[in-house]
Amino acid sequence: MEEFRTDSTLTIIKGKFKAPASSSFGLFIAFMDNLSKNVERFDVLASHFSTVFENNINIPWSEQEELITKMKWKGEYANNLTHDVQASLEDLFEPGTGRGLDIWQALKKLQVSKAVAVFEEYLMRPTGDKQVKCEIAIETVNKSDIEQIKKERTEKNSQDLLKSSGAASETHSSDGLNIAESAVVLDVDIVLSPISGVLLTELKQGDKILVKISETTSRGQYFIDLLGASVENEIVPIPANIEKITFSGKYYNVFVNIGPGIYGKSITEDNLKAKLYNPAQDKRKNIPQQTSPQHAFNVPASTPLTEVQEEKKEKNAYLIFFIIGGMALLLLLILIFLFI
Repeated sequence: MEEFRTDSTLTIIKGKFKAPASSSFGLFIAFMDNLSKNVERFDVLASHFSTVFENNINIPWSEQEELITKMKWKGEYANNLTHDVQASLEDLFEPGTGRGLDIWQALKKLQVSKAVAVFEEYLMRPTGDKQVKCEIAIETVNKSDIEQIKKERTEKNSQDLLKSSGAASETHSSDGLNIAESAVVLDVDIVLSPISGVLLTELKQGDKILVKISETTSRGQYFIDLLGASVENEIVPIPANIEKITFSGKYYNVFVNIGPGIYGKSITEDNLKAKLYNPAQDKRKNIPQQTSPQHAFNVPASTPLTEVQEEKKEKNAYLIFFIIGGMALLLLLILIFLFI
């Protein structure tokens, strides 16, 4: 491990973990300020494939960060597991109530095993494995060095984008699907409907369901704005077509097409009921209207009932039932009274 230097601005912790009992594996990187002893930011990726743990964490911090970003872009991770691990690390690094100071002091004294023990303690909950194993490596750098690398990375990405903009679109495989190399794969959560929804195992390619973009990166926010998937700062469901559903052990991998070149991926452990898309319940603003065969012949298409309308209709049916039942009971009492 690199020598710990407190004269540098930041301590960067690069790590990986494995929890074989629950088939959970992951990578993370955290940027800790040496003055405040607090973690300024961190990123994490978790998967159910052991190959994630085979990555070398003794690479430069910029390569570790890029590795996590690229794997997320390609959808090579488990959405729910990543979210749970991220929540646990947020608790770990929470200023005042977390254990960030303990980690910093352990690293300062080169007591790596103590720092690792803290990480393993907080990784037990999301992985469900008391025998989870963690490995870490550190780098100490100045903020100016980080900003310089970020600048160079941005310039390189811009140049690569310009070069590829006129090139022929190549394809790559994601979950057995051939999609454009330039396509985007976002983290999404499937909107559930326990009563009227359709089981994942019964969905077919082309079925339109509702999903929410759950990716919290700047890229995710960009597409949330682009697709109008936010109303008054609240993420709202958007329609997506089922492309493919695969099964890996007890996990369901759902791959959807949100729009041209935009895909979504969600992983769940249960055969849940997904909510089908109903245009009448779409909360987005400025939704493009599509011409249907009914409109072409001026025949009005049947409008699906909204959830509120369905609930109101059901309440009215119950009310009518009770009124008729009450009148029948009253009539019976009158007849009994007359014949006594």
